[in-house]
Amino acid sequence: MEDGMKACPACAEPIQAAAHKCRYCGTDLDAYVASREATVEQTLFSGHPKVIYTFGQCVVSVITLGIGFLVYWLQSLSTTFTLTTQRVRVERGIFSKVQDNLELFRVDHFDLQKPLGMRMLGQCAVHLHSSDEGMESVELYGIPDLEALADQLRECSLRERTRRRVMPIEHL
Repeated sequence: MEDGMKACPACAEPIQAAAHKCRYCGTDLDAYVASREATVEQTLFSGHPKVIYTFGQCVVSVITLGIGFLVYWLQSLSTTFTLTTQRVRVERGIFSKVQDNLELFRVDHFDLQKPLGMRMLGQCAVHLHSSDEGMESVELYGIPDLEALADQLRECSLRERTRRRVMPIEHL
């Protein structure tokens, strides 16, 4: 191909490299590339929740001289959250692992909870309610900047519903 030319991703005809629309098939190249990227699953967060994410846990850790902290540390170590643009994966267990997956297109609504003990440490919890009978709800907690991440998950959920052409079911 000549310099300054590229192949159209939709029809493979040679077009100008700076073109935003194919002159042969009429494809909007920017929208085409954006829609292709939306189908690729990207990781938004992967890791364990914070060991201490409420003020009450801080108090228990101090009163029990660190024993409470060890219990909370083991709980944190046994839970792994993986949030992507298409699903929420929760893995539990230290020796034996159980992994639950919730597809974002199945999420009906999000509840953002900010109890006083969490707000004192700058934390919140997000409760996902879904139409999946095997996993009707998921609680996310102890994740840095979870409030902004919840907004991003909501947008991904709506995009996945649109991409898969899924309509929400109203419960009576």
